[in-house]
Amino acid sequence: MPREASAGGVVIRDQGGELEVAVIRPHGRSLWALPKGHVDPGETPEQTAVREVWEETGLKATLVAPLGEIRYVYQFRGQRIFKRVHFFLFRYQSGVLGDLQHEGHRVEVDETRWVPLNRAAALLGYKGEKAIAARAARMLLRAGASLAPSGVIRPEGSGD
Repeated sequence: MPREASAGGVVIRDQGGELEVAVIRPHGRSLWALPKGHVDPGETPEQTAVREVWEETGLKATLVAPLGEIRYVYQFRGQRIFKRVHFFLFRYQSGVLGDLQHEGHRVEVDETRWVPLNRAAALLGYKGEKAIAARAARMLLRAGASLAPSGVIRPEGSGD
């Protein structure tokens, strides 16, 4: 069975004390998803996740931690394909969500949106991505959660 690898991210920003995550509505779809895409030859999953976050959201983000992977089998042109998607937690760094002016790239995203992290799992359309968003929320909650400017997770009240 052929194998494919993709990578993507859960991009978090602190908006007035509330953590938000960047989500996308892929081209031609009615559901919401996390930014992700194929690992290109010579790329690591981390490099792919950084690139795909930028290409599909318009955001520059700092990789914070791995979130794990989802695995599934899908069918394409009568062939079953085994797929692994690696996900990473990112801290928003710069850019305007939805500023997707990448000349030469095909249109992959119809809409982007910041949503409260605690609502992301309910909004996302894919079961595996719901689990990844919930894992990110649990990781941040366990850490007492805020994202320091350096990109590390730090407990609330620990100062900068």
